[in-house]
Amino acid sequence: MFSKNLPVFNDFANITGKRVIVRVDFNVPVEEEGGRITDDYRLIKTVPLLKRLSDAGARLVLLSHLTEKKTHRSFKPLLEGLQENIGLPLELAYSIQDARNSVSRVVLLENLRVFRGEEENSPEFAKELASLGDIFINEGFSQSHRPYASVVGLPQLLPSFVGPLFYEEVSKLQEVFEPEHPFMLILGGVKFTTKMGVLEHFMTSADVVFVCGALANTFLAARGIEVGTSSTEEDMMPRVRDIFQDRENLILPEDVLVEGNEVRRVDEIQKEDFIYDAGPKTILSLIEKIRDMRMILWNGPLGLVEEGYTQGTIDLITVLANCSAKVVIGGGDTIGFIRKQKIEKDFYYLSTGGGAMLDFLAKGTLPGIDAILAGNQRI
Repeated sequence: MFSKNLPVFNDFANITGKRVIVRVDFNVPVEEEGGRITDDYRLIKTVPLLKRLSDAGARLVLLSHLTEKKTHRSFKPLLEGLQENIGLPLELAYSIQDARNSVSRVVLLENLRVFRGEEENSPEFAKELASLGDIFINEGFSQSHRPYASVVGLPQLLPSFVGPLFYEEVSKLQEVFEPEHPFMLILGGVKFTTKMGVLEHFMTSADVVFVCGALANTFLAARGIEVGTSSTEEDMMPRVRDIFQDRENLILPEDVLVEGNEVRRVDEIQKEDFIYDAGPKTILSLIEKIRDMRMILWNGPLGLVEEGYTQGTIDLITVLANCSAKVVIGGGDTIGFIRKQKIEKDFYYLSTGGGAMLDFLAKGTLPGIDAILAGNQRI
């Protein structure tokens, strides 16, 4: 398998006093005011490596980013929450020079996206980052689909490895390439363009493909079904018709929830309607199919969860938690619901990746993976 070629860091006996750069994903959901962390899943999954490195005497430099939506685009409001979650004292360095001069055991560099060279994958910026450490470990699978300096530039300059979480992600997701049958793919969410690759890859290998959420609107509209004022991706409809129109293994919602919590069959949707969630008949049909499955891959909610339309997604989570199939799930919204119900252990694997998971499943690799493999051949 592909994952066997990945160099996983395990030389903890010889790491005392060395500077270790770790690419993590601390781009966690936070409250708009105050910076309170509302979902610590990615932090918790990163903790084992960080603690083991620290206990072995390494000096850590942590690299991560925050998206533009986060408070002030700085880690400062999040610092206390980050320290509580990972159980290590953190010093926030606002510049490369500050990080280089620090004598702290664990340093977190400020949001990488405030540095111009990060998103440009600047060789000069990669060199600045490399000056902070002796080795590089990528433990940020969920960000390794981005060809940025901290993901693909650093491995060209330092001895580089993946962490145990990264390796676990790749190993578990690879199982889906040769799934146990019957195998079901469930794809929801909003942007069809980001999920086209996964659909095309698994359409021929999956026994059942269920398209839901806003993605389903485009499929329904492509079949000439009225979707009212619901969002669709008009430019994708020709491709939908050409590739997916006559697939017998493709299923779409049978009924939907519209304004006023009214349930409509898809052939009864009115021009003024907006689709918010999957309907009860759709869930019942899914239950019947799920009973026969041996492996299920799911990414993306069934409804507009950000506006409170969560019932379809929660119903599906409940069904999957109690089925006998190996269930692999990715996507922040979906994982968040599962964690609220404290049923993480009821699933075969929960991925930290959203976009990274989709890209890996569509292409079989990621820029961050390719960089680690290529970099170690050069150094």
